Amino acid sequence: MSRWTDGLAFGAAGVLCFSGTAPATRVAAGVFGADVLTYGRIVIAAVLGLATLLVTGRLGWPGRELVPSLLVTGVGLAVGFPLFLALAVERVPAYHGAVVIGLAPAATAVLSALRTGERPPARFWLACAVGFAAVVAFALVQGGGGPSAADGWLVASILSVAVGYVEGGRVARRLGGTRTLCWAMILLAPAAAVLLAVAASTRTFGAIPARAWVGFGYAGVASMFVGSVLWYLGLAAGGTARVGQLNLAQPFLAIAWSALLLGERITWSVPVTAAVVLGCMGVCLNAPRSRAPASYPLR
Repeated sequence: MSRWTDGLAFGAAGVLCFSGTAPATRVAAGVFGADVLTYGRIVIAAVLGLATLLVTGRLGWPGRELVPSLLVTGVGLAVGFPLFLALAVERVPAYHGAVVIGLAPAATAVLSALRTGERPPARFWLACAVGFAAVVAFALVQGGGGPSAADGWLVASILSVAVGYVEGGRVARRLGGTRTLCWAMILLAPAAAVLLAVAASTRTFGAIPARAWVGFGYAGVASMFVGSVLWYLGLAAGGTARVGQLNLAQPFLAIAWSALLLGERITWSVPVTAAVVLGCMGVCLNAPRSRAPASYPLR
C-alpha cells in the first residue's frame, strides 16, 4: 500500500508537470522561437541530468552499444516533439495542441506493438480508430473545414514522441528510466549548445517579458526533466499498468491551464473531443496483450 501510494503521488506530480507543456511552449516559442526553445531545454535538461547522475553516483558510461538508441530517444523526446509542438502552437491555441497530442499514448502503443511483434485485440485497433477520427473531426472543425499546417506539425510531434518513448523503453530495461533520460540529454547537449548559440545570434530579442522566461524555464526544467523523473519514479513504485493510467488526465489539465493562464476561450468541442480521446485511450491501454509493453510518460 505504501509503494502504491508513493507511486500514485509521484505519478500525479509527473503528469501535473507534463500538462503545462503546451501552454508554456506557446508562451515561450512566440518570443524566443521554436528553435531556441528546443535547443535551450535540451541544454537545461542535460545540466540537470549530469548533476543528478553525479549526486547519485550513477554517471558510469552506459556502453557504446546503447548510444544509438539513446540518441534516437533523445531526438524523439527532446528535439522532434518540442520543436514540432512549438511550431504548431505558434499557429493554434494551446488547447488545440493538448487535444491532438492526447493521441500520443495510442501512437506509442501502436508503434510498440509493431516494434515488438505484439498482436493487440480488435478492440484496441477499434479504439485507436475512433480516437483518431475524433481528433481529425476536431481539427477540421477548428480549421474551418480543412486541416491546417499546425495539425501536420502536431502529427509529427506525436510520431516523434512515440519513437522516443518506445526506443527509450528498450534502453530503460537495462539502464533504468531516470538514467536513460539523463544520458539521452547529455549526449545531445554538445550539438544543442552549438545550435542554440547559432540560433540565438541570428535574431534580436529586445525586451523579453517575464512570462516568456517562465515558460522557457518551465519547458526545460519541469516538463523536460523533473516531470519525467517523477513519472519514472511513480511507475517503478506503483506499477506501470496502474500508475500509467494517470496520464489520461493530461489533456484535460492542459486545457484547464490554457484557459486559466492564457485566457483561451474553450468551446464545447474541446472537452467533448478530449473526453472521447480519453475513453479511447483507456480502452487501448487496458486491452490485453500477449506481452505487456512498458508504459511511457507523455510530456
